[in-house]
Amino acid sequence: MTTTTTTTVKCERCHRPLTDPKRAALGIGRHCARIRRQEAATLAFKPAQVEKARELIEQRAIVPLRGRRVFAVIASNGVDRYLTAPHACNCPAGLKAKHTCYHRVAAVLLAA
Repeated sequence: MTTTTTTTVKCERCHRPLTDPKRAALGIGRHCARIRRQEAATLAFKPAQVEKARELIEQRAIVPLRGRRVFAVIASNGVDRYLTAPHACNCPAGLKAKHTCYHRVAAVLLAA
């Protein structure tokens, strides 16, 4: 007589059961992995930038154009439009490249 026991692998973040063998091997679900990547991405930026980027995302003022690599952004004045990516932005602050603009921060969050 043979007995088999199955162990349920749970996500290390939310503790839900993982059914995908790849995710079970990693120990974290797809949604939780994305949240973890976004949290890690925000550590490199100032809190004010992250807050403005999250607001931009919530207002749906940033739209993906080519997958999740290039985004169209509507400026805060509602008229100007910019192209942004996780590595560059053509807004005035992005062109000066002294500081990372919040458009790029939003692109990093969406690309994560």
